[in-house]
Amino acid sequence: MYVLFCSYGNDSIALIQWAHENKLRDVVCLYSDTGWSAPEWPDRVERAEAIAHGYGFRTARTKSEGMVELVKRKRGWPGAGGQGQFCTGELKIKPALEWLAANDPDCDATCVTGVRRSESENRIDAPENIESSPNHGGRELFQPLVRHTEQERNQLVHRAGFDVLPHRSRECYPCINANIDQLRDLSECRIALIDITEQELGHTRKGKPRVMFRSARRKGAVGIRAVVQWASAPRARDQMDLFQEQPRKCDSGFCGG
Repeated sequence: MYVLFCSYGNDSIALIQWAHENKLRDVVCLYSDTGWSAPEWPDRVERAEAIAHGYGFRTARTKSEGMVELVKRKRGWPGAGGQGQFCTGELKIKPALEWLAANDPDCDATCVTGVRRSESENRIDAPENIESSPNHGGRELFQPLVRHTEQERNQLVHRAGFDVLPHRSRECYPCINANIDQLRDLSECRIALIDITEQELGHTRKGKPRVMFRSARRKGAVGIRAVVQWASAPRARDQMDLFQEQPRKCDSGFCGG
């Protein structure tokens, strides 16, 4: 069995098309429902799953407690206040491992992701094969698109009948590593939800507000509304480049385009 880990962004669609063209059999496309996707994302998931079914693949979804409940339980946002980037582990990896344990107890499956080396600096050395991947319960990990360029990826997306999205997957909206363009694109509905959650979380014992985005790299902006206002300013990108600190990136292979 091949388990394709799909967020149904561009890379995931390309991966499904690659698996079809390379005649993989006994394929399951596994989607992590983080409870934090953009409002329009479930429609894309359904369309992508329909394509997968048309290729003879099975589809499955994992569930989690969701981002809002997670940050309330943790009393803070991932990556803030020294807590570390726990969202991927809690919302994706843990549910995926539970699904794998239930559906592949003997660890015979090969796990497959659409990671590409040209995506980012932190994936430039991504391996094509890992014999025993810790994030996948010790199963083999296969990453067939590691050498694909963006153009090659886009060709696969088009052959699947999809347009190339101008943004990454919106299974998490926004990601805690959201860039300026992604912050500018946030809907008022999601801004309001983050704002309410930040207020409910309150302050740490040292009096610091428990906000989603650290203010250090955003000219002191505290709270989602201030961060979005900062991101919308014409010179926000120039201001961000002045800082030495680099944003953390998820290198688990579970978060992708």
